[in-house]
This record gives sequence, C-alpha cells and structure tokens, in this order.
Amino acid sequence: MSSNNLHNYLETSHIIMLNRVLERADYFGPESKVDVDTTRQAARFLLKIFQSGVDSEDDLVAALDARGKSVEDGGDTPRQVRLEAVNRWADDGGQSE
Repeated sequence: MSSNNLHNYLETSHIIMLNRVLERADYFGPESKVDVDTTRQAARFLLKIFQSGVDSEDDLVAALDARGKSVEDGGDTPRQVRLEAVNRWADDGGQSE
C-alpha cells in the first residue's frame, strides 16, 4: 500500500524490496542481460518514486513497467521485451525452426 510519508532514509528491508522489484522486471539477477547503466537508471527511478511515498512492491513494479512503456525506442523493461517475444512466438504457433 502506498504511503503519504516520505522515506528519507532506506532500511535494509527497503533495499531488499527494491532489488526484488528490479529482479521482477529483469533488470537485476543471475539471468539478467541488462547493462549496468540501464539497471542503474531503473534503480534511480525506483528510488525516486519510493522516496516520494510509493512503497508497495506491486506499485513499484507497475511504475517501472509504465516508465518502460513511456520511453521511446526500446524503453520497455527487459521483462516486457521477453514477454513480447514469447507472445510473438506463441502467435507464430510456438514452433521452433
């Protein structure tokens, strides 16, 4: 749930949650293929909105997804790109070549 209180400092639990959000969007984690600068930009965005009071993990993921959809030329999150590729594959019958 979002809060009206600003987060002026981060607790360990906040950092862990922000890492989970980045992992859910495929910006961070063992299978991520995203460059460090792109991940850093996404993390800064998350931190900014978290400090403004958005503190629900689901809301943060949604904000990151919305940010990806609003950026031109490949601004989708890695997860959005992966899901789009899977959807295209399924639309093509799901057959491998």
